[in-house]
Amino acid sequence: MANLKVTAVIVTFNKIELFKECLAAIRAQTTPVSHIVVVDNHSSDDTPNYLAAQSDIINYRTAKNLGGAGGFNTGMKQFMTQTQDDLVWIMDDDTIPEPTALEELLAGANIAPDFGFLCSNVKWTDNNPTLMNIPNVDRTGWNDIAEKGLIKVESASFVSVMIPRTVVAQIGYPITDFFIWGDDLEYTLRITTTVLHKAAYFVPDSICIHKMGSNGRVDILTEKDPNRLNRFYYNYRNLYYISKKQGGRYFARHILASIYTLLRVPFKSPNKRAKRMGLILKGLFAGIVFHPNVEFPKD
Repeated sequence: MANLKVTAVIVTFNKIELFKECLAAIRAQTTPVSHIVVVDNHSSDDTPNYLAAQSDIINYRTAKNLGGAGGFNTGMKQFMTQTQDDLVWIMDDDTIPEPTALEELLAGANIAPDFGFLCSNVKWTDNNPTLMNIPNVDRTGWNDIAEKGLIKVESASFVSVMIPRTVVAQIGYPITDFFIWGDDLEYTLRITTTVLHKAAYFVPDSICIHKMGSNGRVDILTEKDPNRLNRFYYNYRNLYYISKKQGGRYFARHILASIYTLLRVPFKSPNKRAKRMGLILKGLFAGIVFHPNVEFPKD
């Protein structure tokens, strides 16, 4: 798979300094990208002014904040319509790929050329794995080509994931209506289990640092900031949709886990307990009637 051309897609929102660091890391790759697409998710900081001064990017500013889901939907549309590149490499604005991150992903593509997606080894600032970015391993085939340095996975987060153009053409774009939470899970499962059934791989030597504020799993049960609670509605609604598509034990597991969390809120949550319970129930009921549209490239 020599001479493959890659577009990097970065979605940014009000993180100007981290975004600058991310962009610099993309520009410093040992294997250069062919294009850089930046989706400014209607930032209100100095991001628009900074982007206006950059000459080597495809810059798209949204009319409003579309959330991560809408941002990646928009960025991948720009990849498909504004370039003819073979691969799209997507990430958040607080993702800092090490200089050889892309080189190692492309090395993985040479090992397993018929891949659905490849994902990097995402670490936090202390060099430990970033807990929210650990991919879900394919338990039946994880070691198929482990001796060649790749681990087979079913899903991954949109923090340094590389996807072939042909795959995007077949399965469409991430679902904007998700807004936040689960858009990356749904999309990567579309590749491996629900639509294409293509193999996807974790590339251990492709390393990125995810500069999140803290390295922990986000949970409505223990979230301390009441101003962040409303976002959990999308978690329960979107995961209902995803688990329903997966069917069987996946759906049952989500319902049982949701009920279990609901019952624990009165005893474990630090504040706003009634609101937390209401958000869980609201999200679950919304999931029943949630039938979002999947958009496809027009070509």
